[in-house]
Amino acid sequence: MKTEQDVLARLRTQAEPVLGKGGAARIRAFENGDLYVEARTASTIWAWLVDFLLVTGLSVAAAVAYYFTSTAVDAAVGASLIGVAGLFVLPLLYGWFYGNGRGLGALFNGIRLVRLRDGGRIALGKAGWAMLIRTLGFVIIALGVLNGDVTVTNGVRTSIDVRETERLRAAGLAGKP
Repeated sequence: MKTEQDVLARLRTQAEPVLGKGGAARIRAFENGDLYVEARTASTIWAWLVDFLLVTGLSVAAAVAYYFTSTAVDAAVGASLIGVAGLFVLPLLYGWFYGNGRGLGALFNGIRLVRLRDGGRIALGKAGWAMLIRTLGFVIIALGVLNGDVTVTNGVRTSIDVRETERLRAAGLAGKP
């Protein structure tokens, strides 16, 4: 009896002429059985970095703008509060634009964040939460990657390589194994 791993190995061999050896090695199955090409770890980290820099940059910019334009005696306290609050509020707001799984970082890197269950789009509320975790946890994740841990998925969502997944589907290999 063939196991799921045996079936995936056979599909990877069939997909190698279409996707190349690297792309075929990243073929995975969603929980519902549909196939996809997992995003490269480097692409995922770069996407996270872009989103992290965008959100933290906007938070710092808002704090600095307040500090230099405020006439309050305690402008530094207000600027600090704005900066810290921005680190929590801006990811949630930015996440709402991320509901289709394609924030700026993902767009630049050709990846999309999807539900691991079925490859569907993440919900609006979940997108805000995902972006909050992504931006606040980026430093911890980056340190983990430097220490050799390349796990960037949480078991609920995963990043797919959009172009390679489309090529897999165009070749007729994206159905259930």
